[in-house]
Parts: sequence; structure tokens; C-alpha cells
Amino acid sequence: MNASPRNPLRVLLVAAVIGAGGCRLVQRRGPVPAELADARRLSNEALSAADRQDLVRATALLDRAVKACPVDVDARRHYADVLWQRGQRTEAVAQIAKAIELSPADAGLRIDAARMYLELGLLSEAERLAAHAVRLAPRSAAAWRVKGQLAMARGQFEPALADFHRGLALEPGDSGLLEEMAETYLRLERPRRALATLAILEETHGPDQAPARAIYLEGLAHEALGRPADARACYAAALAREDAPPEAATRLAALDAPAAVATRPDPAASR
Repeated sequence: MNASPRNPLRVLLVAAVIGAGGCRLVQRRGPVPAELADARRLSNEALSAADRQDLVRATALLDRAVKACPVDVDARRHYADVLWQRGQRTEAVAQIAKAIELSPADAGLRIDAARMYLELGLLSEAERLAAHAVRLAPRSAAAWRVKGQLAMARGQFEPALADFHRGLALEPGDSGLLEEMAETYLRLERPRRALATLAILEETHGPDQAPARAIYLEGLAHEALGRPADARACYAAALAREDAPPEAATRLAALDAPAAVATRPDPAASR
């Protein structure tokens, strides 16, 4: 994606980062204004529609909610999420940027925005948002996780590992953080540490309840250790799950026909 100063997404980010305020409709005491009550009702209906995977209706309802109360931060947060799910990336970024402008001290908004920019490949912008989120909420595991993800995207595996450890200290047993740590150990060519990390995840979830991606990463670790039978079993187990990474089928086929694939397993392929 073009990262020039004229990039509309970059312009939206600048507005989000430097925006320091915005009027607040929500009052500490007294009745809820009618506009806000209407926006909340529409947002709740939209969330129900989103739960049913009716994203078109959810989008329409959240658009009405934002128009009913333009300073309702939650409405814009939900609107950004639904737009992102529908692939309307520019519109989603616009909504999250406005939400940050309205609530600059909300670390969660900056975390959400950092993830969006990370997925868009705008790493510098995402890094600034993640760093700000950590400053706002140093005890947020989610903030440390997205900071670590950015380090991973830059190929800075040791700093990423440190960030993931910080997050895990705050949220022990967090499956997402454990997966990220295991992948980082694989990138650092430390498959035994990856397996030890994944064992913690399995203990947290219970037997046969680990996420499919974690099982896939376990297979990569076994492959790196020269244990094709164990790797094959992991890939097959991952493929039996509904959320199976498609790369598991590729690795399984490679093990069954090793002459056809001469490359080492790449943990990044699980993303």
C-alpha cells in the first residue's frame, strides 16, 4: 500500500493522533440525553445483528447510531469493527480515528487502531498508536501484545518476545499471547521453547481443547526438531478443527512427499 503523505489512511491517522478532545455528550450525573439513548438502542440492535452475522443490517443500524449521536464513542467503535469485518477498511479507519479524537485517553481504541494499521502494513503509524496505548495502560496485556506483534512484523524477534512476556505476566494463560510467544521462539529457531510454551496453553485449555493454530505451531516445532511422525499427527489434528489453518494441509502434504518441498516450515505461514 502506498505510504506517501497523501495516503488517505495516513491523513486519518494524523487526525486521530493529534486530536486532543471533542465535546462529551455523556454527563456524570442526570438523565441520559435522548440522542445518546437512541444511539445506544441502535447500537444494541446492531450488535445483535452482527452476532447473527447480518453485517449489512448491523452496518445500517450503526450508521444511524453515529448520525443520531456523533459523539458516542462506543457507536463509532462498533461501527469501525463491523466495517472492518465487511472489508471496508478506509471507512473503518475513519470511524476509529474519530473515536480516538473523541476519547484520546482510551487505550483500547488505540489498540484497535494499531491492529488495523498493522494489517494494512502501515507499521510506523501502528507503532505510534501501540506505544501510546502502552503509555496510557501499562498494565494492559492487549497493549503489550500488539506492540509485540509490531516488533514481529519488523523482524525484531527478541523485542517481540519481551513484549509478549510482559503481556503474559499481566494475563497468565492468555492463549493469543502464548501462540505469539511460541511463534516467536520458532522464528528464533528455539523449537523446544516453543513446545514448552504450547504445553502451557494446552494445560490452560484442557486436553484436546487447544486452538487449531496452536496445534499447527506444535507441528512446526516437531518438524524443526526432526520428528516427522509427531508433526504429521499435529497437522492432522489441526485439520480436524473448523478453524484449521490451511497451511497445515500444505505441511502435511510436504511430509508425505518430502522431495516435492525443500523449504523449512515457516511459522509466519500460520498468519
